[in-house]
Amino acid sequence: MGADDEVPAEVPSGLRAVVRYRLDPPPPPGQPRLTDAIGEVVADTAEEIVLDTRRGLVHIPRPLVVATKVVPDARPRRGLPGGGLRALEVHLQVADAWPAMERAYLGQWLLRASRGFTARGNSVVPVGNPGLPQSEALDAVEEWYAARHLPANVTIAGPVGFEPAGDPLGRALLDRGYAASDPSLFLTARLADGKAALTAVRAETAAAQGKAGRSGTAGRGFVVETTSELSPGWLAAYDEYRASDRVALEAILTGTPVRSFAQARVGADIVGVGRLGVTGEWGGIAAMWVESAYRRRGVALAMLAALVEDAVTAGVWALHLQVWAHNAAAIAVYERVGFRRHHAYVNLSRR
Repeated sequence: MGADDEVPAEVPSGLRAVVRYRLDPPPPPGQPRLTDAIGEVVADTAEEIVLDTRRGLVHIPRPLVVATKVVPDARPRRGLPGGGLRALEVHLQVADAWPAMERAYLGQWLLRASRGFTARGNSVVPVGNPGLPQSEALDAVEEWYAARHLPANVTIAGPVGFEPAGDPLGRALLDRGYAASDPSLFLTARLADGKAALTAVRAETAAAQGKAGRSGTAGRGFVVETTSELSPGWLAAYDEYRASDRVALEAILTGTPVRSFAQARVGADIVGVGRLGVTGEWGGIAAMWVESAYRRRGVALAMLAALVEDAVTAGVWALHLQVWAHNAAAIAVYERVGFRRHHAYVNLSRR
């Protein structure tokens, strides 16, 4: 069932491809063993694959290659980033921005498991051919998750406002007794658009910090810092946002080779956190949280600005994030800094 059992296909020079390969030396236990590189294929020989990426040439020894896939360019001349890709194809491209602890392939379907922490870390991205008739493929999915003591969970995507029953796979899952989550939106932005919005973000941040002389905790100013290292204070603040399996949380948050953690502080208190995870030319914004007393004071915008700055340094071209469709306040913040709605999705799971 795994891609490791197959000989990765050769990719002709000049095409754009994503190459998944094993890290050497292997990372510590509990961290992902695989990573992706995306770019134009310069050479594909028996010894190595050479990709021309945003960061220059990447030489990947052939024995470490697990899978190769030709992908369309994520940079349309017009429109939003990823506009040339179908909804779930974008999910595949950016999966390692929130890397699952365990992943496998059923044909071309990606299966992810992370001890049940977050749908993104514990769901199937059903793109392509699973190599089996649909009913048998779903049986295999359910067996794979049952072996990990997890409910099967499948991502279904479509235009904003779509109904999962209108999707053939969605209909089949509903007929099996699966339940749909609330819808989420997948937003994308050109990094250049985010940079253009930084002036307004900084102005709002300065205005919020100018309130430092007011009495009361919520009236004090704040500072925003970013670092590539995950700190106990960041984790403690995130726990205020959502209860988490600490092992899975740390594995996912630190599993992206290039990442940035933002935190907003008032004195010694952390009142907001956020994360950037980089995979290929994409930077993923996630884990955004602001303490209730500091909302609508520019904290989220300031953290976004800092993460966008780090994305510039990382050399990404496009940004993405996922947000509940009913979270109008968060969507307004993201759209203010250039994000646009690429598609909607739900997770169908067996309870």
